[in-house]
Amino acid sequence: MWSSSARCFSVATICLAYLVCQACLASRSALGQDAALVNIVTQTSAPTGAATADQRRVQQQSLGDSTIIVELRERATPERTSIFALRGLKDIEHLRKRDDEQLQALFTIRVARTEDSPAPPLLGNYAVTSDELQFVTRYPLSSAVKYSVEVAPTLTGTKFQPVIFALDNKPLAPAPTVAAVYPTADELPENLLKFYIHFSSPMSRGEAYEHIHLMHDGTEIKDPFLELGEELWDVDQTRFTLFIHPGRIKRGVKPREDDGLPMTEGKEYSLQIDQAWQGADQQPLSATFVKKFRVVAADEGQPNPVNWKIGTPKAGSQEPVTLTFNESLDHAMLNRVFLIRNSAGELLEGRTDISEHETVWSFVPAKPWKRADYAIEVATNLEDLCGNSIARPFETKMQLDTADTAAPAAMIAIEFAVE
Repeated sequence: MWSSSARCFSVATICLAYLVCQACLASRSALGQDAALVNIVTQTSAPTGAATADQRRVQQQSLGDSTIIVELRERATPERTSIFALRGLKDIEHLRKRDDEQLQALFTIRVARTEDSPAPPLLGNYAVTSDELQFVTRYPLSSAVKYSVEVAPTLTGTKFQPVIFALDNKPLAPAPTVAAVYPTADELPENLLKFYIHFSSPMSRGEAYEHIHLMHDGTEIKDPFLELGEELWDVDQTRFTLFIHPGRIKRGVKPREDDGLPMTEGKEYSLQIDQAWQGADQQPLSATFVKKFRVVAADEGQPNPVNWKIGTPKAGSQEPVTLTFNESLDHAMLNRVFLIRNSAGELLEGRTDISEHETVWSFVPAKPWKRADYAIEVATNLEDLCGNSIARPFETKMQLDTADTAAPAAMIAIEFAVE
């Protein structure tokens, strides 16, 4: 599992370092004589003057001399997140010392499935109040599925039968789509290091590698990706970083010696993303997505700013300053490793744009350019599509960084004047 700091691996051990009814309720006899079930009660409550109302659904079980209550509250907020609340526990104070991972093992909410393998737990956060253990969902719930609430016997003192919640039918948000895949070029180098997959809305996590395939002539390439236990998502869960397995790219490493390169120069491949992949609201993608591309020779050279061309704006305008590269560069890094300063060293605010298959970077200032000297500062960890950075080539690197967690790098300055 990678931490939020830089991801490191030893060349000698690269393979190891990168290897993560409204309820289906049982009968009284199935629960035992001490258990009883009460049907769901739907309540509506709203503050005075509110345009919409919170929806509440309650289920309870009698376990011996205790009554355990599970309540689902659909909140009428712009975020449309919900709260699953557990009440009736005899001792709740000790839960305050538990972290979210520990609380998840005790109070688990997931999409209800009929097959044997359970769905992964929903994403969200836990809280302990004076009388409740709460789970707050990160994303809106969906009326297209049902939700299972599981409570560990260590909390209730005896077996708790999972309860199922089903939401009223509501208009669903548009199904998620694959908004873009980077790099966007239709010719990619043999030693390509990674793809960035952008979605139109937040996606579910935990099953990414089941839904992404590298294909050649209708046959799936075996084990081409670095399958991490902790999937690499941005904070909004709309961009997924997919690494080609570095051990199959780097020379002199056993996976490459045993299995060869995942892609071979001169052949055509496609990256396929299954429609079955579900968004955070449990809706599948609107359609299967396929990116076709042809593989060209490996790129082992470093990006060299000497080969870049700069386009300068006119004073008094808000024309962009542009950098044109002699090759495609890493899309995510292009959005974060550039700064522009004036001659006084002050940072300029503005908007960045990446175009022409990631070969053109442009910056539009928030205010018109003044007649002055400026400098574009570039971090030397900026990479091309194959992990070669300005500072060093991929083949000599002992560290593999994601676009969001790369360690601080030295900066170089590209000076220009606005006339």
